[in-house]
Amino acid sequence: MDIFVIEIVDADSVHMELLKEFQKKEISDPKKWNQHCLSYLMVDRILKEFYQIEDREIIFDGKKPIMKSGAKHFSISHSGEYIALAFSDYNCGIDIEKIKDRDYGNISERMGFQANTLDDFYYEWTGFEAEYKLRDMPKSSKAYNINNHILTAVSINPYEKYEVYLQSGSQ
Repeated sequence: MDIFVIEIVDADSVHMELLKEFQKKEISDPKKWNQHCLSYLMVDRILKEFYQIEDREIIFDGKKPIMKSGAKHFSISHSGEYIALAFSDYNCGIDIEKIKDRDYGNISERMGFQANTLDDFYYEWTGFEAEYKLRDMPKSSKAYNINNHILTAVSINPYEKYEVYLQSGSQ
């Protein structure tokens, strides 16, 4: 699985007409709309430039975005200033969350998590969200702490190898 973590530095500078091409659903919040459209723009660019896939049409299986051709499986997440994208030959899920103070004890109890620390909570939470996006039982998973964000990726492939590509907007 290839995991791309992209820092969003100045999403407002991206041409609105370009972003509109990648809008997949109605979103009223301008910041969330930018994240949504940028996510699909990056999916398109990675499929084209990294994997050299020509047929990049995306359809929805319920709420889950999939490639119509089935050439790759992918999953999208964003939090704070990051977009995280996972690509695999197998069904996959990803979640990224910015670590921030919260009453993790009550949330953990309500969700049935075993979390003794804030970091434990975020590892549990991102695992839960990634599995939800997978829509299947994961056979492998990998978690990372990246610049005060916890990221978890899951796959149905028990032998999945995970490779992370971090793109900073300040580079």
